[in-house]
Amino acid sequence: MLIIGILAAASVPSLKKNAINARSSAVMNDLRVYSGAFQAYAQEHGDWPPGGSAPGVFPAGMDGYLSATNWSRTTPIGGNYQFATQSPQAGGRYAAVIIIASTTGNPVSSDFNQLSDVDKKLDDGNLNTGNFFLGYRNFPVFVLEH
Repeated sequence: MLIIGILAAASVPSLKKNAINARSSAVMNDLRVYSGAFQAYAQEHGDWPPGGSAPGVFPAGMDGYLSATNWSRTTPIGGNYQFATQSPQAGGRYAAVIIIASTTGNPVSSDFNQLSDVDKKLDDGNLNTGNFFLGYRNFPVFVLEH
């Protein structure tokens, strides 16, 4: 019984690290795919699509660029994706961003290790700087254009 307990205790940190890594990789993949879709729209239309819709609501004009079902689902770290233009975040204003925002009953993870792991995979590893940071209400923000 003691040996089983020791083995279980030794494997828990490894399992937690694997779960964090899997969620971070999924968020990173989502943001890269979504970023590419928004940039394709901007290149073809000369500007970003209209922003300002609620979290999880499919952005207007993105039919054919983005899958409505994937955009509307809960993110791997909780909350929903939201596209915004001219967004005031962390003392700056950004032309285009993707925000991971909490919704009723669906909060974004506040696990610093989880959010830092996403930042390490996408950006500079610092949640206060770069193109992935914690913005308004500590929601994660991914900058598409400054």
